Amino acid sequence: MKRPGAKQVRRKRPRATKGRGPRSAKAAQIIALVEALSAGLGSHDGVYLGRGIARLLADSFTQRRGSVPPWAQELIAHYAGTDRGS
Repeated sequence: MKRPGAKQVRRKRPRATKGRGPRSAKAAQIIALVEALSAGLGSHDGVYLGRGIARLLADSFTQRRGSVPPWAQELIAHYAGTDRGS
């Protein structure tokens, strides 16, 4: 039951990101998509799927352009569980 006068707050960033999360909207959208696709699976399977997608993106960009764009680096860092920098 809702409290009288309680307002619903809209989030600017998808719930997929925890804490500060990625700065890039593109990385945040991909994370949200992976979480939506793996909703029926266990959390480990979702992370495994996310890591695989991040690795495929990194390999593809490295072969085509020679460098991985910052949003893809944020995606890789998210699924690797490493610090995303400041």
